[in-house]
Amino acid sequence: MSKTSKKKPIRSTVNRAQKSSEYWHIGLIIFLSFITYSNALRGSFVWDDEIQIVKNWEIRDLSHVGSAFSSAFWAFADPEAARTNFYRPVQTLSYMLAYQISGLSAWSYHLVNVLFHTFASVLIYFLCVEYGISAGAALLAAAIFSVHPIHSEAVSWNAGTPDVTCGAFYFGSILLFLKYLKSSRGRWLWSAAVSFLAACFSKEMAVTLPAVAALIMLAKGRPQQNVFTRLVESLWPFGAAGVVYVGARLAALGFLSTTHLQIRAGVLDWFTLAVQVLGQYIHYSLLPYPLTAYHLIPLHLSDRVLSTLLYTAVVTAAGIASYMLNRRVRGVAMWGLIFAITLIPVFNFTGISLTFFAERYLYIPTMASAMMLGLLLDKSRSIAKNVTVIIVLVFAVLTFGRNKDWQSDEKLYQSILRVHPEVAHVRNNLADLYMKRGDDMTARNYLESALHYLDSGVYLQAENEKYRAQVGLGAIAARREKYAEAKDHLEKALEINPRGDWAYLYLGGVIMESEGDYPKAMTNFQKAIELGPLNEVARDYMGVALFNLKKYPEAIRYFQEASFSNETE
Repeated sequence: MSKTSKKKPIRSTVNRAQKSSEYWHIGLIIFLSFITYSNALRGSFVWDDEIQIVKNWEIRDLSHVGSAFSSAFWAFADPEAARTNFYRPVQTLSYMLAYQISGLSAWSYHLVNVLFHTFASVLIYFLCVEYGISAGAALLAAAIFSVHPIHSEAVSWNAGTPDVTCGAFYFGSILLFLKYLKSSRGRWLWSAAVSFLAACFSKEMAVTLPAVAALIMLAKGRPQQNVFTRLVESLWPFGAAGVVYVGARLAALGFLSTTHLQIRAGVLDWFTLAVQVLGQYIHYSLLPYPLTAYHLIPLHLSDRVLSTLLYTAVVTAAGIASYMLNRRVRGVAMWGLIFAITLIPVFNFTGISLTFFAERYLYIPTMASAMMLGLLLDKSRSIAKNVTVIIVLVFAVLTFGRNKDWQSDEKLYQSILRVHPEVAHVRNNLADLYMKRGDDMTARNYLESALHYLDSGVYLQAENEKYRAQVGLGAIAARREKYAEAKDHLEKALEINPRGDWAYLYLGGVIMESEGDYPKAMTNFQKAIELGPLNEVARDYMGVALFNLKKYPEAIRYFQEASFSNETE
């Protein structure tokens, strides 16, 4: 009698096929992320990286891990800078990790960012699948997120680290929460709460997560339970994590939030600004053009009537489209609402200084966009998926090109001025670059044009930029030995900002060179050192003055301090 052959269970075969497909999808997402951001690894430190990383002595020693949790992010700079809304321990820890890899060589900091972004992109894939979206549609949604040009600012710029790390932990928390809703196992819920806490320690935008979890729970949870009971059971661990975060934040900062802008504007100005900003975020999530690291938006409605009407139409159209699409694909409207909810923290305009709109703020909201796309593709025909593949390729090329703008200060600043020539901050930064190269004529042109745009009054720009422009003009005049003109500019600078360390520094330099009055010059140098603890040039000038007075031991001490402050390796 012949033996009957045993057939393999169909379910086992299907599971293996799904696993194999899943591995290929994850591999493709990782490949896309690294290829798209491969040129970001060649970038240098730009813009705020100089102060946040190069001069951040705390990241150079792992013994400072505790202070990352017990103080404000800017505490290393000076007491005034420590009064900030930025409480971001994970940002400091990520910089510490990168420093352990390559010191102050920029590539490791870029690598950490790219790794977190890749991880976040893979999480988007798992989020889609866990939510019930097919693997193919999930792959396309995650691919769009991975290569979206709007993320270049967050990923290619080292100062964008908190957005990427917050996003990764935020997405991880939602994924774990979905697993909890499916299994009712407490370990998934508590893991989600821990990931939420890590997201909060990364950036303040994470505070919206419990609201997002509540919406998802109402949509995907067990319908037989009382709504209030479901909310309490599912969200109280997030509340516990929130209490830990608030306690740590209060202990470190002494307050929950502070106001940076003291300006007069009507209720209508603020309300219409919020509508316009929301419209711009919708615009850039769908059509990421034109990209720039600095977006200027007039505060007062009278200066932006047409653009506000346009973006009001965008918001209205997006709302109607979400409603109509939700009739065909359930869940689209909810994720559209989540897109708006995740943006709530950025509408705290007086708490985030002059940055009314920033591309990096879209990092978390585009998770909701990806989920909407995944839901729609899951119910779409092949042609829609083929078009999405083309968009992925186009976005990858655009992002690769955009990354180049972040490879040097000059490229970045010029890319900003091509879109917004009115940005005085960037003109002052370019002037600094050209002054370092000895091109005082070009630097002077940028400084004078900065003052011109500041006087126009259309855009709200920092008063400190007038101070910076006057200091720059004073420094250029001093180098040309026009000391009276230099003094005039520097005294104007101190009228604008009496705590300006660079104005005191250059004023001391002018006194030392033109009058030879070393004690008087040293008084100004000392003032500059007190006001700017990280100002290595002030220490260098103090050393020169002491050397000329033949106080060699003291001079050597200041030269050594200057060398430490300017350490780049």
